[in-house]
Amino acid sequence: MTLNANMLKRERVLLISVMIILSFAQILFISNDSDLNYLTHDEIKDPRYSASVEGIENIIITKIIRIANISRCGLVNFEDYITFKNLNNNPITSIFIGIPLNYSDDLVYYAATGIDKNTLLIERSHLIMEDFEIITIYLDSPLLPYQTKSVIFNHHYKNLVTYHIEYTPEGTPNQYHTFNGFVYPTLPYKLEKEVDARFFVPRRMGDLEGGWGWEDPEKLNVRYQFSSIEDEFKDEFIAPFLENLNNKKIINISFFHNEFTRLDVEEINREIYISPWGIIEVKEDYTIKNFGAIDLNSFTLNLPRSARKIYVSDNFGEIPFSKTEGNLKYKEITIKLIENRVKLTPNSSFTFNLRYFLPFENYYSMNWIQESIEIDLLTSNFEYLGRQQIIKIIIDGCYRIDSISEPPESIEKANGATVLIYSSNYVSPLETKFIQFTFTLDLFDLLLRPIIILLLISIILTSYVLVVKLRKKGTESPLLKKEYIPVNEIREFCSLHEEKNALILEIRQAEEDSKRKKIAKKNYKNILNKNTSKIDEIQKEIVPFKKTLIETSETFENIVKKLDILEAEQISIKDSLNLLEARYKRGRLPSRAAYLKLSDDFNKRRRKIDRTIDKFIQQLRSYLL
Repeated sequence: MTLNANMLKRERVLLISVMIILSFAQILFISNDSDLNYLTHDEIKDPRYSASVEGIENIIITKIIRIANISRCGLVNFEDYITFKNLNNNPITSIFIGIPLNYSDDLVYYAATGIDKNTLLIERSHLIMEDFEIITIYLDSPLLPYQTKSVIFNHHYKNLVTYHIEYTPEGTPNQYHTFNGFVYPTLPYKLEKEVDARFFVPRRMGDLEGGWGWEDPEKLNVRYQFSSIEDEFKDEFIAPFLENLNNKKIINISFFHNEFTRLDVEEINREIYISPWGIIEVKEDYTIKNFGAIDLNSFTLNLPRSARKIYVSDNFGEIPFSKTEGNLKYKEITIKLIENRVKLTPNSSFTFNLRYFLPFENYYSMNWIQESIEIDLLTSNFEYLGRQQIIKIIIDGCYRIDSISEPPESIEKANGATVLIYSSNYVSPLETKFIQFTFTLDLFDLLLRPIIILLLISIILTSYVLVVKLRKKGTESPLLKKEYIPVNEIREFCSLHEEKNALILEIRQAEEDSKRKKIAKKNYKNILNKNTSKIDEIQKEIVPFKKTLIETSETFENIVKKLDILEAEQISIKDSLNLLEARYKRGRLPSRAAYLKLSDDFNKRRRKIDRTIDKFIQQLRSYLL
């Protein structure tokens, strides 16, 4: 009996131990499950219970300026200038921005910068406070107690503008655009009353209606300013998330606009072909859809200002377009459907192709057999929402990729070229995607084709020359030509030129020795004055001989003119070197390395000119033989 009781007791202890271990394992598993760690609205009733928002009640917003643009194509962009003040006794490194939960799925782009336009790190951490998703902006430097700092928050939304048709008493249909949303940024902090919001609507709209606080609607600018309700608002601060603004926190804007409607680019396939021979060709395939309420006869795209040889087409051939210079960065092209295509009706799509070239010299730099390219992958720009974009960078003559600022989703090899592939689901009109990559050239692949082409051209030209020679042989007798050669003038001209060149070289050497303090400046000036006076005398002596050579024959005239041009280049290089040295001494150049590089380039060019002058003098002397 005692043995059985002991066995039962051991089994019970073992069972309890196993259950405790399983319970601990389950707790550990649940705590490491990221999905179960997601904080929902129901779980967070008060943000102050979270350690990540400690001290949030001691941060005050001292100033807000909101600039909102309601696009004619259905997108809404907010640019919020926000000034924070830290009333805590410790510094803070991040601040929070609220996004209404019903806007959350429609947020397509967000970015933050400092007041000096320096980029700030921004994180969408899925933290929820009340009815708002919280976005975290990390400051570039801690905000110390009782100091202020300003940030600029850009956020872009889709689906916030609705469309419907209303008919006038005369039966004319008007397409109405309607926006309903918050007037001011929704922040988890208290706001002082210095707040301002400006909403801009498209040009050539009509029947503009809105909420309170209008100014200058005829200038297409709806402006809301807090001072207009200051008498009604008696509290010292605006509560977090604008709670005590009541019905003043929401605005409704409505207007009709019949020239444009909501368009989405459903699919973009872009190929950027880069050849080290100096070619950047961009090919783009677009599928654009009309989600609005009216027909469209045309739509616009923005291309880089330097784009050339633009060609627009579809399966039926070329599509006409007009081109205007938009700004310093882009040129605007308007694709016209009314001339030889059909209108883009609501819920219909249109597919077309775009091709253009970009100047290679604007995007590349080279270091021996390595080439570096810096380019914005979003080469074309549009005011619509872009979806499902695939970008392929095709690099010809690439042996290997050495470095890249943003890794691609995949790298492929196709037809001897390297292909980098990028993709994204949404593209905002505000977005850019600059990348820089460096690759090593495949010289064998690059040179093989041109060598074959040169060989073919050489064979064709050689065959042509042989045919012509054989055809002329026997039909033409050589004509002996007697030409007068002014021997004495050539001898004197060459001697004087060589003497002048020797004096110039002596001046250069003395100048170098003076800079290196091998000779005194006084000796350098004596050499300079003495040689300069001799050169001036030689210039006068050489004039009659030069005139004789020019009048003798066209051959001598060409040589003399080339020598004059080379001497002029010598003077130009000398002036350039003096100007470069003067700027360097005044601190007008970026660095000493830049000065040495440019000086070396000028000296190499001058030595090349010296050799060319010697070659022409020797050519003249050959006539004395």
